[in-house]
Amino acid sequence: MIKQFGDLTWWSDFQTQINSDDQFASSAKYFNVRVGIKTPEGSWTIDARDGKVVSVQPGLSLTGDDIVLIGPDSEWNRILDGKTDWFEATSPGLGQLTFEGNMVAALRNIKPMWRLLMAMSKAGKAPAVPGPFSPDPVPSGREILGKYVDVKGLRAHYEEAGQGQPIVCIHAACQDTLMYRHVLDGLSDSYRVISIDAPGHGKSAEPKTGPLNHISQFAEFNENFMEALGLENPIIIGCSMGGNMVLELGARRPNFYAGIVSCEGADYTPTVSPFFLEMLNLNAPQILECWSQSLTGYRTPADRAREVVWQIIRIAPEYAAGDLTGYAGFDKRDVVGTIKAPVLLLRGDADWLVPQAMVEETSSRIPGSRVEVLAGTGHYPMIENPVEFNQAIRSFADSLAK
Repeated sequence: MIKQFGDLTWWSDFQTQINSDDQFASSAKYFNVRVGIKTPEGSWTIDARDGKVVSVQPGLSLTGDDIVLIGPDSEWNRILDGKTDWFEATSPGLGQLTFEGNMVAALRNIKPMWRLLMAMSKAGKAPAVPGPFSPDPVPSGREILGKYVDVKGLRAHYEEAGQGQPIVCIHAACQDTLMYRHVLDGLSDSYRVISIDAPGHGKSAEPKTGPLNHISQFAEFNENFMEALGLENPIIIGCSMGGNMVLELGARRPNFYAGIVSCEGADYTPTVSPFFLEMLNLNAPQILECWSQSLTGYRTPADRAREVVWQIIRIAPEYAAGDLTGYAGFDKRDVVGTIKAPVLLLRGDADWLVPQAMVEETSSRIPGSRVEVLAGTGHYPMIENPVEFNQAIRSFADSLAK
């Protein structure tokens, strides 16, 4: 049996932790629920009422728990040790936590569910000391211009700064040009840096057919965008959905790009469940708020962590679902080997969604590619750790000119 679950003192501390959590209190104010915890050797019921955990009892409720979380001891120990959380533990192929009962209620109230497991990871321990954090960027003062261009009849917005070799930045799911603001600011001394809003994102117009839901559709849009700007042999950078996309772009036009940087990307990413995608249409703001925090690294200071959340929750729910449907269905393992351009696969080591093994497997299929890791950085490296991110991009881009 997991020793913490058999310890009344530990449960008391858990209750203290969760009942002092303002985020739990505010998000669970109208979420009255019994949450069952089930291991191979025992079970417990957490009763939450009016934003507080009022009791924890051994066994499952005789009248039935609303939601039951089920996992092997190994997964519960990872949760208790703070090595995983709700999002990773319930992601297909990444975690071993399942749940029964009112699953819709669980995802409609994802924040209190997530905070419950967070409190478990803190119970019985001294408060963690934050930091050390990644360095703050120093603004260059260079002008960043916002512009529009017609891309096959769609009014597309982009930002650019600097002159010289073009670097085209493709944002992650649910985001826009703001994701690369530190890159435009930091690399425009030597490069023409361009960041584009995908259709229906940021200031780009909505497609007449509605949200795109396949990365190949986004790839075609970006090809047409680069053609509209008359770009030749650009370096392309993408993050997450964009990190996958730049690999597809490289395979579609093997000799066109000067270099490719796939950040938090891979050639096969089946790690978002269909149920999660469906629930985005019902509760995208809260799901994305918590998911993005889960994916943020431990060297990210509070202001940049908040910026990650603020940027991602502005997306319309149907566009969030479309983006992540494309991400979940992405599989280009059979074509990435045709890429001819130099490829850098860059990831933060605190990003559980794109683990090191996934990136290394991708690299093994792309001749000459290399992997670089940013310590303590999560899924949004250009926001979380812009100084070290820009250093990595500059080093790669400079090497292409030699």
